[in-house]
Amino acid sequence: MKTLSHVRCFWSGDLYLTNGVVMPIRCTHISNQTVEVDAPLGLQGSKMVKLELNAIHEGNTARLKCLADPLMDVFNEHNKHYIKLRFHTISKQDRHFIESFVAAHE
Repeated sequence: MKTLSHVRCFWSGDLYLTNGVVMPIRCTHISNQTVEVDAPLGLQGSKMVKLELNAIHEGNTARLKCLADPLMDVFNEHNKHYIKLRFHTISKQDRHFIESFVAAHE
């Protein structure tokens, strides 16, 4: 699988932690393998998370869903957590939607 560039992304969504916490997030960057989000809280020990993004590209909307492995959780200067995730399990349809979005914005 070809690795595509990270591009800016302004999608919103929800991040589900293993302890039952659900928090609103905002996507800042996305590629076909990783996604970076701003969140009000950190990962709280979650080794895998569920991510749902409200995506839009060329007038098409989708609710993208995946399981993701956390790569980084940093508390930033805006009092938010910057979290980088790697896609673990994602449907082919959702991956294709992301790849189309990234290719159009490279």
